[in-house]
Amino acid sequence: MKILAAFPGVVVRSLDRVVSSYTMRAIREGLLWIVPCLLVSATFLLAAAVFRMLAAPPSLIRAAEALHREMSGVLPFLVAASIGYMMSIHYRLPRLPVAFLCFFYVVIAASMLKGHPWAASTFILFIAIASPLVNLPIMDWLHRRKWTQIAGADLAGDNVRDSLNLIIPGVLTAILLALSLYLLLLTPMLGYMDRPLQLSFLDSPYLSGIAVSGLNSLLWFFGIHGYYALQPVFDVLNQAVAMNAVDVQGGGTGSWALNSSLLGAFVFIGGSGATFSLLVAILLFCRHRTLRLLAWASLPIALLNVNEILLFGLPIILNPRLALPFFCAPMLNVTLALAVTRAGLIAPVVDSLPLNSPVLLNAYLATGGDYSAVLLQLGLLALGVLVYAPFIRAIDVLGREESTIRVRSLDTTFTQLYEEASLYANDPVVFAHSFRKMQREQRDRIREISEYEFYLEYQPQVALGSGLCTGCESLLRARDRQGRSQQPWEFLQWLERTGLMKDLDIWVAAEAVHQVEQWRGEGFVIPVTINVTGYSLVDAEYCDRLVRLVARGAGQISVEITEQTLVGDIERIRAAIDEFHRIGARVYIDDFGTGYSSFSYLHQFDIDVIKIDRSFVVALDSTRGRETMLGLLRFAETLALDVVIEGVESEAQLQVFAGQDELVIQGWYFSKSLAADQLVEFAKARQAASARGEVIVARSC
Repeated sequence: MKILAAFPGVVVRSLDRVVSSYTMRAIREGLLWIVPCLLVSATFLLAAAVFRMLAAPPSLIRAAEALHREMSGVLPFLVAASIGYMMSIHYRLPRLPVAFLCFFYVVIAASMLKGHPWAASTFILFIAIASPLVNLPIMDWLHRRKWTQIAGADLAGDNVRDSLNLIIPGVLTAILLALSLYLLLLTPMLGYMDRPLQLSFLDSPYLSGIAVSGLNSLLWFFGIHGYYALQPVFDVLNQAVAMNAVDVQGGGTGSWALNSSLLGAFVFIGGSGATFSLLVAILLFCRHRTLRLLAWASLPIALLNVNEILLFGLPIILNPRLALPFFCAPMLNVTLALAVTRAGLIAPVVDSLPLNSPVLLNAYLATGGDYSAVLLQLGLLALGVLVYAPFIRAIDVLGREESTIRVRSLDTTFTQLYEEASLYANDPVVFAHSFRKMQREQRDRIREISEYEFYLEYQPQVALGSGLCTGCESLLRARDRQGRSQQPWEFLQWLERTGLMKDLDIWVAAEAVHQVEQWRGEGFVIPVTINVTGYSLVDAEYCDRLVRLVARGAGQISVEITEQTLVGDIERIRAAIDEFHRIGARVYIDDFGTGYSSFSYLHQFDIDVIKIDRSFVVALDSTRGRETMLGLLRFAETLALDVVIEGVESEAQLQVFAGQDELVIQGWYFSKSLAADQLVEFAKARQAASARGEVIVARSC
């Protein structure tokens, strides 16, 4: 059960690593570069559709379609070059030569698969995306080998040297790709793709429909053209439409509910993944300007069930963030469309239409003019919007907050670093996913911290004149479930992020008061200081609770606040200090000297004691450091402030304060923090030694 419970977390963490990897970012940014080319190609496809609707001359329609077809054929070459260029930035390889090599990888693949047209149309785009991902790491490894270096640094300029030194890595990776494709051609898999599928495949329409829509999405997710890869399936689906038409003409109702026209009209609304719903979701729920522009640019050709602009521009290909809705939306569509069709709520699909027939019009024409089919298509579109909406919201969360300004005119050096930064910046997918990742990490860390055992230790404070332990500071400590001690600075930062510091202040105060009361019952009395954060001091409710708790200490509990705390609400903090004085508690400034305006606090607030920060003690080995420390002591004496010096760890440091009996020392020279019973032993041991007249300046305990 634990393994099953942990499985979603493992998947999510793996998703984080995939989405945030440089490979995924290279794919996204590289595919985005070809969007202008896609728009040009889509313009001619849209023109062909308009010409057909206007009954333009067939030659004009064929010319527009041919231009679209030729430009689409160049697409894989552009994809490989753009992804290769992006990845060359990461590997610090010459960018244009690498892009040209990736272009040639697709030339090799297209040439070797020329005798297998279905396989070529299926796999070329996948090869275009995958080949840079595989070949660039190999090329990088080869490029760094001395035996591949043709030109040395002293023999040619940078451009010539970079190009020459890529010859051997480029040739070897090209040979590796050709060998891999040759082995692929030897497998029987390509032959299976040419085999016709039996019509009995459609006997279970729900199962077959979900399988076709899901497999189509899966193929497109990896950059494989689903229609071509599933050509035998679509051949059967086209036959089903023709058989439905014959059946209806003979007085039947159309036996084959699942067919290609039903998929085009009610499942692939906007293209694979039912991405017309994605367009609407972006326009309704996303404020990120880039995504909205992509949506508007995709809208005209999405009306023809063509979605390459989204697939490559958003992108959807190899984008784990959009994988789930990309699969689920068409699966829901095919299930509901089949249910409505088989229930007789719309006319049977009898007219054969190409998959790129216009949205709404295709539903009307495919059912012989049934307006109910148009309503069904609109309902499925709305359902898809609901499926995509939460994922678009997640992508949009941090992307809309990005407002980076770059001054290009000031960029005179390090052009590669600038190019890399600008290409990888402003990625809404990464921003949104990073935000979710941060939330999960924070939630998991707090759950882990909630299992800690918190307790207090007490660091002794020793009067320099008498050598007696005259007080102590309570320090928060924690152990995890395995009994290992945890660093306070590590878990305190997480508690602060989640707003739990006020509750922690209350817990520390209650524990310290309880300990003082227990000591008092044992006949042992010693002043204790507790650290209080500014969050509690400026919150009236928590401050009142703290004052009531400290009052139970009967003057034996004092509070320490940092200088950073005093920067907050001055009136509230001053009122809180007055309340502590009213109940007999003293107020310390902790880490004195590390704030921005240390001395100004002393006349704004009624402070009793300053604790000089350890950084001043560390500086005592220099003349300037000793003078600074002595100046602080004279200043405190003038203001009649008591002084505690923190962080004294050596005899040499202690000797700097020789003769200043009024000082109190807190540091490892005398003792680290101790458990409550150990502190009692420490204090009593020093008291006994003092009673015997012994000089007690050495470390104890």
